Amino acid sequence: MKTIFRSSRLLAFILLSILLLVQCAVNPVTGKKELMFFSEASEVELGKEVDAGLKEEYGIYYDPDLNNYIATVGQKMVSHTHRPNMVYHFAVLDTDVENAFAAPGGYIYITRGLLAMINSEAELAAILGHELGHVNARHSVRSLSRNILFTVGLAVASELSEDIRDIAPFAALATQLLFLKYSRSDEYQADSLGIEYSTKASYQASTMIDFFSSLQRLTKDSGGPHLPNFLSTHPLTPKRVTRISEILATPEYKAWIPASALQIKRNPYLQKVDGLVFGQNPRQGYVQGNAFYHPDMGFAFTFPTGWKVQNTPKKINISSADGNALLMLGAESLTKNLDAQVNDQLSSVPNVQEISSSYDPVNGLEAYHKLVQVQAADDGTGKQKMIKVRLAGIKKGNQLYSFFAASEATAYSTYSREIERTINSFTGLKVASQKNIAPKKVTIERVQTPQTLQQYLADQGISRKGWDRIALLNGLELSSALEINQLIKIIR
Repeated sequence: MKTIFRSSRLLAFILLSILLLVQCAVNPVTGKKELMFFSEASEVELGKEVDAGLKEEYGIYYDPDLNNYIATVGQKMVSHTHRPNMVYHFAVLDTDVENAFAAPGGYIYITRGLLAMINSEAELAAILGHELGHVNARHSVRSLSRNILFTVGLAVASELSEDIRDIAPFAALATQLLFLKYSRSDEYQADSLGIEYSTKASYQASTMIDFFSSLQRLTKDSGGPHLPNFLSTHPLTPKRVTRISEILATPEYKAWIPASALQIKRNPYLQKVDGLVFGQNPRQGYVQGNAFYHPDMGFAFTFPTGWKVQNTPKKINISSADGNALLMLGAESLTKNLDAQVNDQLSSVPNVQEISSSYDPVNGLEAYHKLVQVQAADDGTGKQKMIKVRLAGIKKGNQLYSFFAASEATAYSTYSREIERTINSFTGLKVASQKNIAPKKVTIERVQTPQTLQQYLADQGISRKGWDRIALLNGLELSSALEINQLIKIIR
């Protein structure tokens, strides 16, 4: 049994010891000292962890030219930041959720969903500058440091275990960063820094107000387990917009303006996003009724009525309506014999008890099946639960498609028939319409005659139900007057 510390004098000593372990760092932006658990080197390492996880879970949008363009705009501001010697990385995440965020150590991301809402290079620079502001002011690692200190403080104030790692699990920190909600003061500071950095790089920072105006009209709820949208991670208040206007009127702002004129670059930006995938990309998998189709990988399967499907680049999760059974499908290159590679998936699982195994083809595809039972970790009640796990490895070309199903052993029979049907429904795509489905895209069109946006959309045969979204994407109203040769975004 571990010793529990209850003496107030000893508690004070421990708290003091913990505080002494925390680095006293100077904030690059404010020049003030602050408590910080992370050195710059550890901040960069944490950023690498987040970057690897994001690329695996959500994927980088496959358009090298667009990614290079985003990086070029971001790099224009680096020399004007408070940490110009840091190596910065810019990337477009392949998700339709509208967001931009920064990981520690100089990793900056913007989603293709948000790129569809932006209407000029100056707006893009202001947003990237805002995220550079979060990195330079060390907002995320400062927030994590405070959370760790708060957690340790609470633990010490009650019953402090002698194992600090149980109190501050550093391995979980990278995940927290994806859903970090900044404070109002952090957002104000990042806005100010974004204005400073983008202005010094010759961009018209007042376009940030136009961007915020579009965000205020956006009501889409990203929901579920997906990335949150910009409004949820960067809380927007009327005061933020007012403060931006106030900054733009200050002598400091005028001193930042370079000799060259400030630029907006609307048309160059719009030309870069011409052809951008809009909304969910069905090429990467889509649900139709009780069937899931993946055109790019060329497979399909059906799933039980009422079960929920979550599709990510890494895997497909299918969960029962009551949440007590889970079915996952993943893919990897086949590098061994089929049975050996399937068995490898259980190599790190302790106390595996094999129930059965077999070689039964699935719709003409070679497959290896296994049913096992494993002992779940103690949930704190002292009771040991047994879990049944159903594995199926299906060979298609040089790929291994692995189904992994699990539920409590006592309840497995409730779901086993539906699990078997799902696994045995796996097949290659055969219907042309399923194979050739294409995503909607942002297309840039040039106005030929003076008219309102509503008149233009009607003349182009755009469905009425899409008008409001197109107006929002262009930062316009349906009644807005369009000029000859004006470029606008259309979804087709």
